[in-house]
Amino acid sequence: MLSVKKRKTDESNGKTKSSRGAAGEFKNKISGDGYVALSLEDIQNRISQLCHRVPQVPEGGLDADDQKSVKEWASSLQAIIEEFNLLVCCVSPETYKWGSERSGAADQNLNLLSAELVNSQDQISSTVTPRLTNVLAPVVDLVIEKVVITNANNGDKETRENMYCRREADPGFVKLCALILSRNAVLLRQVVLSNFHKIHICIGDY
Repeated sequence: MLSVKKRKTDESNGKTKSSRGAAGEFKNKISGDGYVALSLEDIQNRISQLCHRVPQVPEGGLDADDQKSVKEWASSLQAIIEEFNLLVCCVSPETYKWGSERSGAADQNLNLLSAELVNSQDQISSTVTPRLTNVLAPVVDLVIEKVVITNANNGDKETRENMYCRREADPGFVKLCALILSRNAVLLRQVVLSNFHKIHICIGDY
């Protein structure tokens, strides 16, 4: 009786292993899509490169009255943050292992790494991104700029055509957002770089 149960359990385990192996083989056979996985070292190196691309703040600070320069600085920093978030998304596929193939200590280390990744993204998204968005994508209203009236040749009919344009809903608030960004540019840059450096160290520790 016991031997029969043991044999059934072994057979069941064998099926589980073979199906998992088959799934693994199928996954590894995907080709032709140009995909090349990024290793943790690759991700770490790219984060290091991002640190050098974070835009500097001019010595005298950003001029809040120069809307063009403020937007250019905000756009450059936003692009760096977007690339960082995409690199962070590549960490999970690289560290993936099936539960039974990972030891308790390894699982704990991965949880610590994941927590630090989420923490860094949360800090940047809550303190930096909103200030950039307020400058780069202010709220606008669709308003009628002018009305074109066309009369028919016989004078009986009249055609009215509305020409619309987008205008800032609150220009005063937009100027205030530029002022806030300019005033805090140095510390915003510091928040971004400190989290980039932390994740670079965390990946190395992992």
